Formats: sequence, structure tokens, C-alpha cells
Amino acid sequence: MNDVLLVNITWNPKNWTNRYINPRAGHEYARQNAGHESLNFKFDKRDIDTEKFIHGFVQWTNPPKKFQNGGLIIFYTKNIDYKKGQVVGVYGKSEIIDPQQHFVVKGFQNNQYSINIRAEKRFSILFPVPLSADNYKAKSSDRMVPQVGFTYKDNIFAKKILYDELVELSNTGILQSDYKKLSDIYEYYVEEKFELPYCSQDEKEQEELAQFYKQAKIKEEILDELNNLQPSDSEEIIVNKKTYKRDNKTIAQIKILRDFKCQICGVTITKKDRSKYIEAAHIKAKHQKGRETIDNIILLCPNHHKEFDLGDRIIKSHDSNFIDFVLNGQQYKISLTTGQ
Repeated sequence: MNDVLLVNITWNPKNWTNRYINPRAGHEYARQNAGHESLNFKFDKRDIDTEKFIHGFVQWTNPPKKFQNGGLIIFYTKNIDYKKGQVVGVYGKSEIIDPQQHFVVKGFQNNQYSINIRAEKRFSILFPVPLSADNYKAKSSDRMVPQVGFTYKDNIFAKKILYDELVELSNTGILQSDYKKLSDIYEYYVEEKFELPYCSQDEKEQEELAQFYKQAKIKEEILDELNNLQPSDSEEIIVNKKTYKRDNKTIAQIKILRDFKCQICGVTITKKDRSKYIEAAHIKAKHQKGRETIDNIILLCPNHHKEFDLGDRIIKSHDSNFIDFVLNGQQYKISLTTGQ
């Protein structure tokens, strides 16, 4: 028996909470009708979902007969806006149900909506930060999910997906409820508590890139590069013959530009190897489509980072040059260029 399933769902820019007709779908039917999986992460479908259960749909040739009830369903999609495969969420404590169930929901073909999977709401979540599918392939040309619509995976694969998403959430300004829910899912399926690594892969990349750019560029050149970032820029870059995330290059350059100092208290943390440590905080969080750009990142020490994410924060004004905000009753105005 198998208790981890990776399934394919059609891309939905509305986060699978609203009906969506994909104009670029491969089949004519899908180009004319809303896909039933388009409501997979709408947790309160009237007369369908309950206080305990969420229901969804996967388009497969035949249902996976070996899947074990109570297992984990992991959702993969091809993001057609960025032409990238992504892992976008999970259904936990899930099961395959009778595919013949139909409900009257306006907007679907013949106003009929179908479901074939069910899961417990407290173990199901749309990932606030989608994961790049390339990280889970032996080769980038590999197909994540076969034509039948699903593939069986093991607990090692599930652990890596859940672990990586928790690390991503730890590095962003994220809702505590989302982090707690995902931690509970991780603990249930992995049978151990999640512990944040002392130094994440992103931090390692940022350290390497910072060392390179401190020697290769002056601050004026770095500022010019940051000001010319484009949304269409590749998500990966090659620096000194090694591949890095573009976002890690951006954060490393911002750290150099702002001298690795907390922009609230001015503290710089020096590690044993004499390198400098500082954290990047998103003004507009990743799950709200905030990007790694010079006007959306401020540098903070760990204490002020947590206060910025969790404290009583009121942003009075925010433009490409400054952010003016009140944090737990204290007012700050911070430059988003020089960082002073």
C-alpha cells in the first residue's frame, strides 16, 4: 500500500479558490469549461465541505487503487504564467471517494460540480510559498507526474516537500496559523518535530554571493543592478560558474549595500568566522506576492525581524525610496536605497 500521492492539477492564478477556465489548456474541453480542481483550496464550499472535511477533484485516467486512506496528497501544477512546475499544497488525512458524486454549482458545465478526493481541513493547506518542482527532479527534463494524472511517492519525498516549505515560511513574513498548521502536518507524517536548520541553503547562497560581489562590484554598481531588476528576469543565475537563485543574489547585494546592519537598531552580528549575519524581512510578504526587490526588503536583526513580522505594525507610507511605519508604538522612517 502507498500513503503518499503526487497529483497534477491545472494551473489556476486564483489559488484554486475560484472557478477558472484555462485558455491555454491542452484539451478543447478544458478551454471551454472551468476545471473542477479549480476549487480545491476553497475550504468552505457550500453544502459540500464540512467543519471537518474539505473536498476536491483530480483529473486522472483511473483512480489510484493502491492509495491508503489517511495518506498525504501533494499537488503539482505547471505555472503557465512563469512556465515553471510548482508544488503548491497538500491534502492530509485524505482518501479517494466515489467519483460519481455531483453537486449543483453554477458556472460549471451543466451547473454540475464533481469531487473525488476528501481530506481533513486541519491537515490541508495551500502553500503560501510555492516550491519549484525542479528541486525534486533528477533532471530538469523529467516529468513530475505521468499522463495518468498521479504517481506514488514515498515518505522521504513527502518529508522533503514539507520540510522545504517550512524553511521557506521561516524565511518570510508569514501567518503564524499557516506555519503552525504545516508544522502539525509535518509532525504527523514525519513523526518528528520540525527543527529549523541553523543555516538554510538560501543563507549559504547569500553568504557566497555576498563574498563574491563585495570583491567584484562597488556599491554604485550594485545599486544600479538592483534598480534595474525586472519581473521577467530568470529565476536562476550563474555566478562564478555556479547556479544560484536570483532572489538570493538580490538579498546578498542589498546586505552589501546596507552594510549588514539592522535598519532599526543598527546592530551587526559577527559570526565565529568573522563574517556578518543579518536577516532580510519582506515589507509585503511573499504569500501576498511580495518580491525580493530593493524597495520591498529591509534588513533586521533576529529580534527586530520577529517584532516586524508579529508585532503591532502600521505602515503609514511606503514608496520606492522610504518606508514610514509604527511598530509597537514606536515610529520609524527607513531608507530603501542607502538603508540609513
